[in-house]
Amino acid sequence: MSPLSRMRAAASTTPGLYRVLSLVVAALLALTALAGTIAAGAAERATARLRDNTGPVLVATQSLLASLAEADAAATAALLSGAEEDREQRRLYEEALARASVQSEEISALIGDDADAHDDLKRLSIRINRYAGLIEAARATSRLGSPDSEQYLLAALDELATGVRADAASLTEASERRFDRDERERSRFLVVAVVIGVVALTALAATGVVLARRSRRLINPLLLLATLVTLASVGWLASSDVRAGRRLDLARDEAYQSIALTARIQSAAFAARTDESVALIADDADRRTSADSAATDVLAGSVDEGLLVLVREGQATDVARGLLVDAALAADTARERAAVAEAMVRWQRYRETVSTLRSSSGDAARAVAVGPGSATFNGFNFSLEAVLGENRDQFLDAIERARDATRYLATITLFLPLLAAAAALAGIQTRINEYR
Repeated sequence: MSPLSRMRAAASTTPGLYRVLSLVVAALLALTALAGTIAAGAAERATARLRDNTGPVLVATQSLLASLAEADAAATAALLSGAEEDREQRRLYEEALARASVQSEEISALIGDDADAHDDLKRLSIRINRYAGLIEAARATSRLGSPDSEQYLLAALDELATGVRADAASLTEASERRFDRDERERSRFLVVAVVIGVVALTALAATGVVLARRSRRLINPLLLLATLVTLASVGWLASSDVRAGRRLDLARDEAYQSIALTARIQSAAFAARTDESVALIADDADRRTSADSAATDVLAGSVDEGLLVLVREGQATDVARGLLVDAALAADTARERAAVAEAMVRWQRYRETVSTLRSSSGDAARAVAVGPGSATFNGFNFSLEAVLGENRDQFLDAIERARDATRYLATITLFLPLLAAAAALAGIQTRINEYR
């Protein structure tokens, strides 16, 4: 006799039918517990990776670029100051480069087992070391009075402006792909777990109907409890996924998009600064034009109090163009908008020093580049880091809240279906005992 035939034979009597139903319900609830635990575990692990690895890598990469921009500005100013070089600028360069090295190590630790990201970071680290070597070569030849000093400096500027930025962009793209992958992994088993849970609920409801008709008792309290507990388990699993998804969408659409925009501002400002330095050293009109183009990308036009008021109020539409205006419109807090307004003021000051530099020549122009030019650019870079800090905190907070939405989910989705199975079996056994 086949298993199906034996089951039919067992179900031919009322107690036998009850026992078959209890086995079916218990099996489905055990499967619900297993599927829910797997889905919850995947959600918890993926969200934890987003919080502990992927998210921080995205933010740390932008902080690394900010440190390199500061190092570049200081190194250029130190070398342009002459063979004796400005000690304060040299100190700022060394501190910024050391900070970039620490940030690179932190990113390496955060990346984990992402081979592509490790390759991008390795190339980035090699380029940073090459840049530092060129700066030291420029410094050594400058002390010897060799004309090769400026050629080494130009090579260092190009290395940082092209190679380093390209590798940093690749690292960011790899992290963004991992962000997408972790988001998909978070809900990978959810549908299967919910479907199994719904099947178990259907089986519980059908069992309740059969027991009510056979025993002529409308309600079985323990079976009703099992149904409610199973519903709570499935509902908790689905709602946790929805809550975590919304918070991750918030992290991406509001906070990280602003971080990406800040990175674009840094990149454009970095390009403007580098091209201006090359134009000064090599008297290259094309690089001066390129510097103006990059500066326009950052902000077209001048900054006045009227624009700043509109920026702080989030109403800077159709009054100016540039990435800083885009950042002001993307800002979703008064504090963030104030930070963008401060960055605009600092950028205006830097552009004013550029105008002063261009109206000067020879040693006077270099003096402007070493003093006001370097100070105002660093001031702008610091203010941009404040904007980045606001978005970083918002980004990581949203990911942390997404992690909270899945906290204890695996325990709940395991415990509740098993509790429901125990209640259902006890409820059915009650009817078997009554029949006897």
